[in-house]
Amino acid sequence: MNPTRRSAASTSPERHATETIRATTGGVQSVGVAFAVVEELAHASDPIGVSELARRLGHTKARMHRHLLTLRELGFVEKDAASDRYRLGWKLFRLGMALGENFDLRRTAHQHLLRLHERVAQTIVLAMPAGVQVAVVDAVQSRADVAITVRPGSLMPAESSAMGRVILAFQAHGTEHPLALAERLALIRQRWYEVAVDERLVGVGGLAAPVFDESNQIAAAVGIVAVSNRLRDPPEPQMTELLQQAAAAISSDLRSTRWLEIGGAPRRTRPQRAA
Repeated sequence: MNPTRRSAASTSPERHATETIRATTGGVQSVGVAFAVVEELAHASDPIGVSELARRLGHTKARMHRHLLTLRELGFVEKDAASDRYRLGWKLFRLGMALGENFDLRRTAHQHLLRLHERVAQTIVLAMPAGVQVAVVDAVQSRADVAITVRPGSLMPAESSAMGRVILAFQAHGTEHPLALAERLALIRQRWYEVAVDERLVGVGGLAAPVFDESNQIAAAVGIVAVSNRLRDPPEPQMTELLQQAAAAISSDLRSTRWLEIGGAPRRTRPQRAA
């Protein structure tokens, strides 16, 4: 066999072009599958197993496992040690935070966070859904001597935080929840706020209200975080009203009409002076 002729044949323009097209097509398909995995996990309320992902996306379990392994090595997905199921990873959230620098919701909401901060003198937080968690995308810190600091980028479990439960309560998908949580979410839908005191951390209280987007879907939650001797359950009516006014104002700026369903955010009636 003539090695020179073999080399020439293997590097002929026609064959090189064909191999390039095949490699490119395969690469594009792999990228497409990877993005499909990320999107599926982003819309899931709970971690998903390999078999279920393969079924939903129409691929073999072996192929799905290879993609998940690569995405995990890159930090885009995480594997739950207890269930062997997958959820979005921290690195993907950090990329989202970088995008969020120019994100309309964050930019629109910030002025309202500042105004609420001036009125209640506590830490004000804006959080968005992030799989089975909620992610803090903006915060205005309290300047009080004793205060709770919450940093953008922080993650909180959706089911055990005031902001997380507000988001769960108004999400459209029909996820089944344990009875106690389902009843709590129904209460949130009735009163349009949630409070959590000494729940995740002793001495910390949170109060949250929903923010809706142009399609009237839940977009975020705005919350007040304070030491529990300043934020109790039930919360002070004035604090709740100021929070709901901020949530309604942000929603209105996002072109949502959802708060109008209950007549807009409540406003305290000033006592009239005697004639």
